[in-house]
Amino acid sequence: MPRTATPQPTTTPDSKALMTGTVRLWLDWNPSELESLRKVISAFLEQYPGVTIAIAYYSNDELRSDLELALTADTAPTIIFGPSSWGPELWQDGRLLDLTIQLANDPLSSIDPLAWNQVNYDGAVIGLPLERQGIVLYRNRSIVAAAAGTLDELVSMGQELKGDESVGFGLDYGFLYSASQIGVCDGDLFNAEGNLYLEDQVGYCWLRLMRTFRDAGRVWFNSDEDMTLFKEGDSGWLIESTLESRQLSSFEGVRDLVIDPWPTYSETGRRMAGFVWTENLYLIKGSSRDDVEATWAFARFLLSPEIQLILSDPEGANHLPALSNLILDDALQIQMVTSLSSGVPLPLRIDLHLYIEPLEGAVRAVAIQGASPELALDIALKKIDQALISAGNGE
Repeated sequence: MPRTATPQPTTTPDSKALMTGTVRLWLDWNPSELESLRKVISAFLEQYPGVTIAIAYYSNDELRSDLELALTADTAPTIIFGPSSWGPELWQDGRLLDLTIQLANDPLSSIDPLAWNQVNYDGAVIGLPLERQGIVLYRNRSIVAAAAGTLDELVSMGQELKGDESVGFGLDYGFLYSASQIGVCDGDLFNAEGNLYLEDQVGYCWLRLMRTFRDAGRVWFNSDEDMTLFKEGDSGWLIESTLESRQLSSFEGVRDLVIDPWPTYSETGRRMAGFVWTENLYLIKGSSRDDVEATWAFARFLLSPEIQLILSDPEGANHLPALSNLILDDALQIQMVTSLSSGVPLPLRIDLHLYIEPLEGAVRAVAIQGASPELALDIALKKIDQALISAGNGE
């Protein structure tokens, strides 16, 4: 069947027993995730016996590049699992089906609002969120008995832990771990019009916060040193992705892992927060109508409460459900979901990379080199303007 046509899923598909077609799924999941997926596929095929599912496994660094080659060669999958950060470029390249109409007739109202944010782009629904992920505040309770209510308390507790072998708090100030704290200053990285919202007082407040936070321990940028120190029991806290929860729980130096609520910043009275993003499922353009119908049925099946619970199994895929109304049993998962529910959505922008180095430079200048927030922010904004102009995005 030629892949030149781009049919949409119908709003009144065939009955489950009569549906045919092939779901061609590409993904980069690990063995534990694949074991959960096997259960999901078995349950799906019991309901849709005429559908075929063909799976192709890729490493994380091969999935995207091989997808581009397959699109060129007209051998692409009907669906892929990939991070929400992939969505904007795939959409602008014309690779994805717009699911807006389908969801208008078949809404998924139980999906977490922050997860929805990660599939809404350019006025379209470019995918479905399959799993919530994000940055949280881990604590080794065998080293630090209680959570800190405020940033000042956290800094004080970190300083008390400092010694010859301990840094108190190993801090990574890379973009993914630091830029979300702009929300504490009553701002967002970008405003509703898509323009950088870091002018004047919002930016100054953010950099003052990062300077204060620095005193809790030692700062690195995009390094694994903070993870190493936490693993070895030489720091009491770690700011890290939820994807690392299973690994962190296995470390010998981390005997009692918990995830804390983020502390409050006294200058604004608001809580700190981490970025939130999702693992999405994307329906790829170019399949036959039967294959599109089968793939849409599979996508909807993956978002059912029963299947989301299978994928959340801590001994299996260990996913944090995209649905907001599921009752979880695992304490660490409950803490992660609670933290992410008040997080900051990761901006969906093709040009986000143009902002990262200048913003990291501003944090470095203030937290490490002692520059004033005013000077550091001014330099960063000028660098961003130059980068946008060079990329053809400037005014």
